[in-house]
Amino acid sequence: MKPALVKSVLLTLCGIAAVGGGYRSLVAVTRTPAATVAINVPHHDDARARAAAVHRQSSRHADPHPAAPATPHARLVSLRAPLSIESTRNPFVASSWLPPPPPVVVPVVPEVRAAPPVAPPVPFTYMGELDAKKAKPQVFLSSGDRLLIVSPGDVVDEQYRVESVSESDVVLTYLPLNQMQVVAIPREGK
Repeated sequence: MKPALVKSVLLTLCGIAAVGGGYRSLVAVTRTPAATVAINVPHHDDARARAAAVHRQSSRHADPHPAAPATPHARLVSLRAPLSIESTRNPFVASSWLPPPPPVVVPVVPEVRAAPPVAPPVPFTYMGELDAKKAKPQVFLSSGDRLLIVSPGDVVDEQYRVESVSESDVVLTYLPLNQMQVVAIPREGK
């Protein structure tokens, strides 16, 4: 083998080893808090050593749990939380630096209650009466092409019951809903 080739291969391997070693030391430094490294450094000057010892004792009494200084990696992580747990484990999940969209506020629609059922319009028209002065007067009502003769207490078409007959109106009850309805009696003098 040529010596130039051996030399270039060795240089390449040394470069790879140097980069790997530098990466390992960078990772080790970012994981080790800087305060721990500074405390363990031996001091040559006695005055500095005494001042550092006093500072360590006062800091122990002041705060039993001092906050660790933020490393660059910790600060970077705090800037952006992952979108999901899956995205922290999968490097191929798409992520965005855009802020999350505002939450969608769904307007609360008040509950609308259905109107209670209402009886249909009265299908009867007053046509006249027979013996209005009797205890149980009879009234002629028309419904379409039918002519009915009814008196109080009668049930018409199984839906209406005649309640009372007076000089001004006929009172009916719509039986399915138990609602009162009135058929007006027209008077000639009005």
